[in-house]
Amino acid sequence: MRHVHLTYVRTEFLRDHIPTEIMLTSDLQCNQFLIEALRYQLTPRTQRPSFWSQTKHVPTNRNGKFHVVFAGGKHTTTDTAHRNCKVYDSTDNNMSPIPDMLEGRYANSVISLNGNVYSVGGYCKNILKTAECYDPVNKKWTDIAPMNTCRRYFGICACDNLIYAIGGCKLSSVESYNAATNTWYKCPDIPFAVNLFCRAAVIRHSIYSLNRRSNGITSCIRFDSREGRWHNLNEMPWRLTNDSFEFMSYDNSLFSIGRNCSRLDIRTNKWEAMPSMLFKRLRFSAAIIADDIYVFGGVDKNWEYINSVERYNIHNNEWTAVDLLETEVYWGGAAVTSGDFSLN
Repeated sequence: MRHVHLTYVRTEFLRDHIPTEIMLTSDLQCNQFLIEALRYQLTPRTQRPSFWSQTKHVPTNRNGKFHVVFAGGKHTTTDTAHRNCKVYDSTDNNMSPIPDMLEGRYANSVISLNGNVYSVGGYCKNILKTAECYDPVNKKWTDIAPMNTCRRYFGICACDNLIYAIGGCKLSSVESYNAATNTWYKCPDIPFAVNLFCRAAVIRHSIYSLNRRSNGITSCIRFDSREGRWHNLNEMPWRLTNDSFEFMSYDNSLFSIGRNCSRLDIRTNKWEAMPSMLFKRLRFSAAIIADDIYVFGGVDKNWEYINSVERYNIHNNEWTAVDLLETEVYWGGAAVTSGDFSLN
């Protein structure tokens, strides 16, 4: 039982099910594990990190401070790109505004690296190659070097201290950004042109790109930054494909979140279906925080805003509703930052 991380367990499950397990309540040592878990759940969030470090049974990232930064998007009524930005605090499910970007953009991609947030490419009257960086300490956006290629609906990720922009609508090119030199560098192309949609995620030193191709096939490929070449993985089964999706990694699994949700275990190279989201959404944003995949906003089939958040617990394999959003999130980019994020 010392290998079972009871503090990972959701409060409701811990309260309603675990105390009735005779093995835990009848054994003195197991009972101590239960007491520690209950102590943790009763400890205010602001005081949990110190308590967390004292209990050696649990990893430290579960209780870290996480924020999701949303940048850009599109107005459903005016059909125009906007510059609005906001930050979601996963600790108290609160959304707060931050300064607007310098340029309006939607279908853009957003990534965090070394405490800063980067908003890249997208669309505003034309496909964009421009990019900008938000410094949460100085609380302002600044222009950075533009990409070599205009991109929208493309994948973005951070790997080995570089930012990679991958594919995009009718594109196969890849480039990487070095913040130290403020320069974009050409990388090996992906082995086919993406018809519409591309997303990217990282597991250790490898970049994974999920691509919706012109023939309707959804392909997953892997790029090892040390080798400098792409490798094909298993294609996604037709029954699991989506026209658009969000894509993220956790441990040895890759997750495709859309109308159909699925995961790819990179050890077995096999796709499997996941439970569907509670709400059928389009053009939503998603992020992974600790052991949960969070889904924000989007629109329904009538193009009405969905002002809610739901999350998928990777260990429990289930979706739950979290909260209502105070603002619309639609067709913009999102990135997770850890640690403190100044809002004052």
